[in-house]
Amino acid sequence: MNREETPFERKIIVLVALLFLNLILVSSSVVLNNKKSLFQNIIGFIISPFQIGIQKSADYVSHNMRHYVFLKDSFKKYHQIKKKYTRLKYENYLLRSKITDQEFLEKLKVKRDRFIKTDVISIDRNFPYSSVLIDKGAKDGVLKDMIVLNQEGELVGKIVQPISMLSSRVRLITSPIGGIGAYINEKEKLEGLLTGNNSKQCSFKYLMENKPVKVGDMVITSGTDQIYPPYLPIGKVVHVETEYLTQKIDVEPFFISRSIKQLVIVANE
Repeated sequence: MNREETPFERKIIVLVALLFLNLILVSSSVVLNNKKSLFQNIIGFIISPFQIGIQKSADYVSHNMRHYVFLKDSFKKYHQIKKKYTRLKYENYLLRSKITDQEFLEKLKVKRDRFIKTDVISIDRNFPYSSVLIDKGAKDGVLKDMIVLNQEGELVGKIVQPISMLSSRVRLITSPIGGIGAYINEKEKLEGLLTGNNSKQCSFKYLMENKPVKVGDMVITSGTDQIYPPYLPIGKVVHVETEYLTQKIDVEPFFISRSIKQLVIVANE
């Protein structure tokens, strides 16, 4: 059972309420050094932690949102730049390849309508002076007996069977198979047959001993074999020895001392 308040207790409550109200009114009129009333400072002290917390939370959310949106946009831009870089790199590679090919063909000392640039992909270790495999074949228009030159336009060999769609074989002029109609000394045009020995040197045959030949004489194709066109540089004489009625002449092809990584096929006329 609830006890009823006495008149005295009610007077006390009213008095306390009036004092509290008076305190509020007084504090609201007291201006402190910060130009705010005491009441305002009390209220500010009470709610300031909540304001700070709300502000921190808002700043954190805002920062993360901006950071996320910025990173997302940067990631997209990064991929766009990477695509552009890859495309430019590929275009640069194509242009450099065209320039290299043009310079490569301009070095040739012979004039032909059609050239096929090719790279050597393998050499037989057991017979390195016999033949090489190149990366051009039937699909590129390679045919049997097409001649092959190096970057300086000097004779390397000719295309032989087998010829696949993607590759073919080049028989080197140092191979003992076959031979080349050749001249020694372009001015004198001492004609004979040049054959390979499966080594760095070839032998010049059927030249009479009374024909003047000396070390250093240049050897070129004569065209009499009906395979190699005339006046292609082959090599130089490195050794001369007189035998019975003939001369033993050793010739070192120019391509021996040069790189054969890149070659050029000359289409048949």
